[in-house]
Amino acid sequence: MSFSAARLTCYALLSALEDDMRSLIADVLGDIDVLTALPEDLAERAQKRRAKDGLPRTATLPGLLAYLDFADSWEILRANSAALRDQTRETLDVLKPSFERIIAIRNRVAHTRPMEIEDPAVLVDVTKAVIDKNSLDWPVLAGTVQRLSEDPSFVLGLTVNLPHDPDPAPQHNLPIPDFDETGFFGRRDQLRRIKRLIKGAYPVVSILGDGGVGKTSIALKAVYELMEDPQSPFEAYIWVTAKATILTTTEIRRISGAIESSLGLFAEALTHLGSETIDDPVEEVLQYLENFKILLILDNMETVLDARLRNFLLELPLGSKVLVTSRVGLGIENPVLLEPLTLDDSIKLIRALARIRNVGLLKSLPQESIESIARQMGGHPTYIKWFVAGVQAGRRPEELLSDKSMLLEFCMSNVYDHLGEGARALVDVMQVLPGLRNQAELAFLAGVSAREVQGSLLELITTNFVQMTSQMTGDSLDTAYHLSDFATEYLSYHHPVDEIVRNHILSRRQELVDLGNSLTAASSRSPYSKDAVNIRAHGDIHVAKMLRDALMRSLDDPNSALSQCREVQLLAPNYYEGWRVEGNIRANIRDHAGAIAAFDRALELAPESAAVAFHFGTFLLDESIDTIRALKILQDGAKSDSTSIEISGQIQWAHYLLGNYSESISVCRHILSMTNVTYSDKSIALIIALRAGFVDSSLKIDDKQFGNAAEIIEQCVDLVASVDPGLIQHEVYDRITQLISLARKLSQTSEDYVARKAKQFISKFEDVQQSCQGDGNRLIGKVKSFLSDKGFGFIRAGSRDYFFHYKDLTDGNALDRLEPGLSVGFNAFPDSPRGPRAESVAVLF
Repeated sequence: MSFSAARLTCYALLSALEDDMRSLIADVLGDIDVLTALPEDLAERAQKRRAKDGLPRTATLPGLLAYLDFADSWEILRANSAALRDQTRETLDVLKPSFERIIAIRNRVAHTRPMEIEDPAVLVDVTKAVIDKNSLDWPVLAGTVQRLSEDPSFVLGLTVNLPHDPDPAPQHNLPIPDFDETGFFGRRDQLRRIKRLIKGAYPVVSILGDGGVGKTSIALKAVYELMEDPQSPFEAYIWVTAKATILTTTEIRRISGAIESSLGLFAEALTHLGSETIDDPVEEVLQYLENFKILLILDNMETVLDARLRNFLLELPLGSKVLVTSRVGLGIENPVLLEPLTLDDSIKLIRALARIRNVGLLKSLPQESIESIARQMGGHPTYIKWFVAGVQAGRRPEELLSDKSMLLEFCMSNVYDHLGEGARALVDVMQVLPGLRNQAELAFLAGVSAREVQGSLLELITTNFVQMTSQMTGDSLDTAYHLSDFATEYLSYHHPVDEIVRNHILSRRQELVDLGNSLTAASSRSPYSKDAVNIRAHGDIHVAKMLRDALMRSLDDPNSALSQCREVQLLAPNYYEGWRVEGNIRANIRDHAGAIAAFDRALELAPESAAVAFHFGTFLLDESIDTIRALKILQDGAKSDSTSIEISGQIQWAHYLLGNYSESISVCRHILSMTNVTYSDKSIALIIALRAGFVDSSLKIDDKQFGNAAEIIEQCVDLVASVDPGLIQHEVYDRITQLISLARKLSQTSEDYVARKAKQFISKFEDVQQSCQGDGNRLIGKVKSFLSDKGFGFIRAGSRDYFFHYKDLTDGNALDRLEPGLSVGFNAFPDSPRGPRAESVAVLF
């Protein structure tokens, strides 16, 4: 799906306008009840939008502000106009005459509908009028307008995200047409005829014409209008293109990766219909067309015409239709022959392009000169666009038109001659390495910054050298760029890349590949390490390296590391690792609010990333911020990776902290059943489970719930009986000893059944302890004293005091919490030459 800079400009202005309106609402109404502030229907719409983000309903206005659109905000401000300053009311009056047009433009941007020619101009004029009237109430809008004036390329880094209700249109995968920049010109009669034929009795309608005459554009215009028509009979609109060649002055050239057969065409259609099986794609497509009313649009069909396709069209079931664009008629359809643009429409297109691209020479030409140019262009929209690009680059119109057969060469040549150094560097990269490249990859290969690559790309887009496409990378939408067909053809003949430059680019590419292999290997070895950066595709390698460098410098220079994160976010705004790494860095410097915001953004971009869930959940646990949310996030992460010991271990610990002791023991069983889990991991899980069992059964004994306590201890008995005896040592041994002491209490209760079971538990626990090696002299005692300045202390067990050194602690982190009375387990050496000594001291919190 290709997007124009005009659409992104409209989005920037609309978003700024809405931000300021929400701020005005907050200033006027403050933190009040939702239903007091908003009409019931408006509040309900906003609540539903909030629910789409997974958030609960809110009772106060601030929680809904982000989910108000332009029309909502307008309604609220007008309803509370008495509370506004006079200047504020006056600026709202400036907006009033354009209210309906702004709503229509917003709908086109939010729902990816084709833009109209005047949309950017309308928004620019209205927003400037608002700022000129009163800029104080509109700071975000004023800043956006100024930034557009100083650096219009910044919009390329934006991601369209306007609050909106679900698209009411039927299912579709329609691309945004190439007339998105200028709006659709002329051909209204043919457009009406095409729509009428599609609604009529003919199952197949074709649009025929020469290359570059606009068949694809008018097909898209017709289908978009049908999609908005409430009388349209179709439940879905499926678009498939089989464009396989580009026509030049010298040859017909194949497009790499194009659909080359009708079978490939039908298989592609099935992917958009949601089918997972393609045993017989022709039959499956026919079944979909039979069960649902579908308009199937087949673009550039001349490349795959064969008997299979003809038979398919003859077998179309009643209710569904097929619209075809082709240079060659099929002979079985109702055709519409598309003629070139009329002279009047060609003139309008030239004028529109000249105005949008600010081509002064064409804007100032008298009418008769424009008419002369239009006649020579032959009414072909594609040629007209290249012509305007050539004049924009500084060439005289008569030079470009002196030899019509060489029009493409002259346009491209003169555009290329006036490209900046940065733009030419990107062109060289795209020639040497054809295919889709995102901003991050292009920046690395060309050796430029994020802002430099964005400026150069805007220059290339406005001269039609480069096209912008949205594609899915992992779970996120990523914007990628590629040379246009005509640009590729022209450059290969007239500006082949110098061998030295080519070798340098290929060397940079190999460097990127090697780096990607290294980063991928590191991530594969330790996917949950803070230093591991996940790579979704080749386009992530450069920004992944930047993030790895940021992590390495974060301990010494966190501000520089955060700046590096922001550069990554500018290059790849939808790359979740840019936000995850920022979250880890902010967590390290104890910026809790900033860390939560960054982790939230990472989770929003990659909701199924187990690594993001692990880092976010661990942060919330370690800092004791929100244990309940931490558990929910970690459990969601476990759905994506049920084999992760890291996630499972944190889930077990979260359950323990929340007092979910049975669940903590249950998670331990899961961990012990995992393969390739280290002894250390199993030991930690077992310690937490036995600790949970001890705490839970102790509480139940205190409450005289002896039967329940016995059930908990029995779970622990079963747990330790199922593990390798090698795990029964040190703290595990100590926790079993603690549980034995509780079992002895239960054995003395008046409940015979519980008492008998408790004696069995004691026997089984002691059997397990006897089966282990090396801990037969393990005792439980209490810290009697600890001299922190000297690093040693004494433990009281029975009637003896045992000396210990801080180096004897099994957990060095427990050193600061040593105090008299603290329970510990230790290996006892009563006959040590210098007196009784304790080793392998485990603190039993």
